[in-house]
Amino acid sequence: MTKSSLKIFFLFLLAALTLVQVVCLLSYYLVIPKTGAASAASVSEPVAIKVSTSFPAIDLGVAVARVRPAVVYITGHPATATSSPPPGGTIAFTPASLPGDKMGSGMIIDPAGYILTNHHVASVMTDIRVSLFGHQEGAYAAEIVALDASKDLAVIKINTGSPLPVVTLGNSDLIETADEVLAVGCPFSLEQSVSHGIISDTKRTVNIDGRDYVDLIQTDAAVNSGNSGGPLINVAGEVIGINVAIFAPNRVYCGVGFAIPVNQAKSLLRKIKY
Repeated sequence: MTKSSLKIFFLFLLAALTLVQVVCLLSYYLVIPKTGAASAASVSEPVAIKVSTSFPAIDLGVAVARVRPAVVYITGHPATATSSPPPGGTIAFTPASLPGDKMGSGMIIDPAGYILTNHHVASVMTDIRVSLFGHQEGAYAAEIVALDASKDLAVIKINTGSPLPVVTLGNSDLIETADEVLAVGCPFSLEQSVSHGIISDTKRTVNIDGRDYVDLIQTDAAVNSGNSGGPLINVAGEVIGINVAIFAPNRVYCGVGFAIPVNQAKSLLRKIKY
């Protein structure tokens, strides 16, 4: 190779290296944004992400409104003159309506006037009368349709001549501890009272008047004498239990109440011909 050819070759190689260097510098300044001195056009704006820490609001008023028109107040005369409350002291678990109370609660399950309540409410009364929510016509005479002493459940019926509002029966197998619930009923003759709480346990066994009640729902929603037979509802307004008993040595609410799971009542209701 001649000297002139070598000179041309080295000049060409130098030009190529210079070009590569220029391309690298351009790539650095135009493609890769520099911190601090980069222009607004070369730096992407951060994307704002909104994180919600709140849960959807639960309207308990709507839940109550769905069931309240179908909750009734039950009164009557004691079935026997010798009926008396069970002895106190050692017996702490007592029905939420006791013999001689002459009052209880119930819920309409069929527009024709069928009402679900407790056996210990209906069976201890004669001349049973039912007062409806918002009705001014007075109390309606009721007849006993079905009794189930083993589950402390009863169905009574009234005739009003017109269809009545009914409750919606939920699925008590789906409940969980800490679910919000509301108890609706007539404690101390205070019709249509509502209390709020949670499910404390879903399968509690307690002994009431010498009989074991199995798989009861335990709740801290206030339940008192007269609440028996009334509904325990979830936040959707569905009945998931029938209020039945309280832990109350002095017959006053102490923070522990019990309800029969509504699924235990469904077998009795299937036997009734509406």
